[in-house]
Amino acid sequence: MNPAGVASQLFPTAEEWNLRNAILSQRMAELVVANLPAGASAGVEVGCQQGALTDAMRRLTPLLDWVGVDPVLIAEDRSPGGSRLLPGRANAIGFPDASFDVVLFANVYEHVPPPERAGSITEMFRVLRPGGLIVGQLPNPWFPIEYHSRLPFLGWLPIGLQRRYWRLSPADWEHDFFRVTIRHLTRTARAAGFEVVVVRRFNYPPEVIPGVLRRAARLLERPMRLMPWAWQFVLRRPA
Repeated sequence: MNPAGVASQLFPTAEEWNLRNAILSQRMAELVVANLPAGASAGVEVGCQQGALTDAMRRLTPLLDWVGVDPVLIAEDRSPGGSRLLPGRANAIGFPDASFDVVLFANVYEHVPPPERAGSITEMFRVLRPGGLIVGQLPNPWFPIEYHSRLPFLGWLPIGLQRRYWRLSPADWEHDFFRVTIRHLTRTARAAGFEVVVVRRFNYPPEVIPGVLRRAARLLERPMRLMPWAWQFVLRRPA
């Protein structure tokens, strides 16, 4: 089998993907609820795509007023659950100062171009109310199977070689991410004025891992506690 064919077996099935999204939604909601400031009422998802996670936050957290922003949107839209979705970027969210109590930022920071990273964190600080949170997830670029492509060790390569290697992936989109770690994120957040409240390692359970890798994932469960698939985090704007 050619490399692209092997990689295609590493992509989740629809059932595995739905379960993965449900687990991500639940974990993000748990972090929101556990750290939510008193009187919180509004949240924004940065990098919302079609708004599935935005809708989940409306169901799973006390905040009923959720909107999403994403640069792929060219006009205001609605998610399947009725959340407002608007054009916007991490460094240009497009709302007034102190508009939100929570910014959801899950699996997005690695897509922010390096020159925009500091400005993106500063922009989130701006739109948060005092005591507000950034809650998110960041894939580990050093994880042996790279998250976006399912290609072994792609994240270990320089960006130019990554893009050449990417051609072996069956993914139907262009390479659009960068290598960035939780240490970089927390350092940038502190420089912008945030307090780092939570950083935790995270691995999905074997049930959401493609079948061809599931047995290996069970065998590697202990090492993956030290080399996780991702980190989850909570950052707080001081009250």
